[in-house]
Amino acid sequence: MSEITRPALALFDFDGTITDEDMFSLFLNYSATGLRKWLGKIVITPFYMLYKAGIIPARRMRPIASVIAFSGRDTEQVKVLGERFARDVIIRHLRPKAKEKLDWHQRRGDTIVIVSASLNAYLKPWCNAQGYHLLCSEVLNDSKRMSGLYRYGDCSSERKAERVTATFDLSHYCTVYAYGDTHEDIPMLKLADIAMMNWQPWSSNSNLCDINNG
Repeated sequence: MSEITRPALALFDFDGTITDEDMFSLFLNYSATGLRKWLGKIVITPFYMLYKAGIIPARRMRPIASVIAFSGRDTEQVKVLGERFARDVIIRHLRPKAKEKLDWHQRRGDTIVIVSASLNAYLKPWCNAQGYHLLCSEVLNDSKRMSGLYRYGDCSSERKAERVTATFDLSHYCTVYAYGDTHEDIPMLKLADIAMMNWQPWSSNSNLCDINNG
């Protein structure tokens, strides 16, 4: 396959890169019933304090929050909430720069993949509507009830790169682009020929302090 006919692959983080807020946290609040929200705050507070103190990393905190938020919830109810959130909420938080870059890749016919630690409940309907591929944290459920547990673990850091390389043959693409905003995206950015951190050019020699302050 010639360089002219080979497609490009564009890998996008979601929260903070495409959006201007953390959609994971917004959806937990959006989808919670009054009683679960009240009880959840009591249960999650000790974990949240450890997270803020830097003892529990975000990749450990998110699965804990997911179990507290979704364990035992009606599967169809959460599905409907996720679809509504994708339609009505996400659109209000899209970064103009991100939308511009996504549209650019789409016009070129590139393969666009959202690679995120955010949840399939709202990312799946949003990506389906946009025509994007999706690799993300997936909450286990049966036909009636959700467990809150993750199917493949938290899709962040090294797992992002693992999910990408397990799903896509990078040699099939003429150019690999990657876009992120935190240290959790670095393993994915290392896969790319052209990488952007906080919408600035990035390489493996970039200063981590610059990333954290971006």
